[in-house]
Amino acid sequence: MKLESIMKRSFLVNIFLVIIKIITGFLFNSVALIADGIHSISDLLSDIFVILGIRHSLKPADDEHPFGHGKFEYILSLMLGVFILIIAYGLGKEVIINYNDPVVIPGFITLIVVVFVVIIKLILARYLIKKGEEQDSLIIKASGRESLTDVFSSIVVFIGILSVLIGEKLEISILLKGDKIASIIIALFIINIGVRIIYEAITALQGKAVHPEICGEYKVKIVDINGVMDVDNIDMIAYGPYYQALVDIKVDGNMSIKEGHDIADKVSELLYSDEKVCHVVVHVNPGEKL
Repeated sequence: MKLESIMKRSFLVNIFLVIIKIITGFLFNSVALIADGIHSISDLLSDIFVILGIRHSLKPADDEHPFGHGKFEYILSLMLGVFILIIAYGLGKEVIINYNDPVVIPGFITLIVVVFVVIIKLILARYLIKKGEEQDSLIIKASGRESLTDVFSSIVVFIGILSVLIGEKLEISILLKGDKIASIIIALFIINIGVRIIYEAITALQGKAVHPEICGEYKVKIVDINGVMDVDNIDMIAYGPYYQALVDIKVDGNMSIKEGHDIADKVSELLYSDEKVCHVVVHVNPGEKL
């Protein structure tokens, strides 16, 4: 499945959730639910951001970018992390400034809406993380983890609204602040995910090795090529959705240079047949037949 189509599904779900949360929050007087809706707006904007970035990162290699444009995905993740921190700051600041304003009691229906939101968002988060793992896409996984925090924040909203309703019923003043406290906790959740996304993006920009399990799958295919005695080493570097492969193969040391070169060409052809591989370097080592 293409990365862009994955994010378009996320985009449609987030549009729906933004509308549900914000309208319900305003109609039934829940500051925390409105705050959660703002959090979902950040999801919505990040989806647009990611879709546009994926289109750029999937551009083929050219003279100025021989390894393709895949690393733009990491720059995009970095920008997304910063954007999320800005959203969190604005949200937290607004709630703290208005903390001592008169308490407005939310309607009971907001609890039902929050439960519904948690279920939908959990499904979406698991879907994005799973697809990110399958596609080995940092930006898809980052979007999935950002969506997962929305699940936790919605649970916090549920607890906050419930505490306000209980506080009103039992006349416990401290519980009446539950809705606003929940909003502050949501802001902290958003800050946490923003920092994590920024950290992973910076790590990836420095050079991210492809998971050993994936390298092992390529190694098995290479060993099956006629003339390859063994794979002495295989290093693969991720360039966004693409891989650069550096392979050392062992061939019969009695072969001619041309024969060894032909086998290396077969290895290159095999790797290039995978659309995820953007660049291949094959080094031939002489070996002895047993």
